[in-house]
Amino acid sequence: MKTMILTACGLILTLAGTGCATKKYVAKTVSPVEARVSQTEGKNADQDKQISAHGTQIEELDRDLSRTKEKLSDTDSKATAAGRAAKEAADRADGAQKSADNAGGLAQKGLDRTVQLEHTMDAMNKYQMLKSETVLFDFGKAKLNKDAQAQLEELVNSVGGHERYVIEVQGFTDATGSPTFNEKLSGDRAQAVARYLANEKKIPVRSISLLGSGAAQPVGDDKTKDGRKMNRRVEVRVFVPEAESAGKATTASAKE
Repeated sequence: MKTMILTACGLILTLAGTGCATKKYVAKTVSPVEARVSQTEGKNADQDKQISAHGTQIEELDRDLSRTKEKLSDTDSKATAAGRAAKEAADRADGAQKSADNAGGLAQKGLDRTVQLEHTMDAMNKYQMLKSETVLFDFGKAKLNKDAQAQLEELVNSVGGHERYVIEVQGFTDATGSPTFNEKLSGDRAQAVARYLANEKKIPVRSISLLGSGAAQPVGDDKTKDGRKMNRRVEVRVFVPEAESAGKATTASAKE
């Protein structure tokens, strides 16, 4: 009995010793693993935090990128709109410049026409002689002979086609007779020519001016028969405006 009790106690002590040894082994084996696990879990937690922080940064970067894209898109739209506005402004400026150039051209044309009109008016008021004839009369007479009528016929033909003209008729005498008689006779001779032009050749009276100048302005020597014959005369001169004459000359050159 005593022996069995001792054996049991020894067995118990052996098992107890064995259990303690096992616990120590387990403690030595498991503790480092647990430490590594704890360390790993700590590292994982740190990594998770870092990953979470990186994720947050990435999200912020995505938001910044989206905002940047929106800003760029808005900037592109504004730049495009500014480009269109600039082009429209340039087109309007070109249109305004063209309008100004056209207005300037019209103004210059108007000025040129005004200057041309002034020159034309000046030319219309200035006359130049187109043709002249000297009609001779018999001594003491104021009647046209056939030679004088033929001369006047030729003179009338020269005014054909002219809208404006003036015919000057100036009568003269030789020095024979008194000044009073000669003045009347020279006037009668000028009237004979004017009457023929108006009545026979239908020259408007408004286009005829006449004057009797007596024995003034002799062209021959009154001491000789031939000289006195040359002084018994009526000088007939046709005048036309310079502008009209120049226009006809230009037209004639163009036809040639």
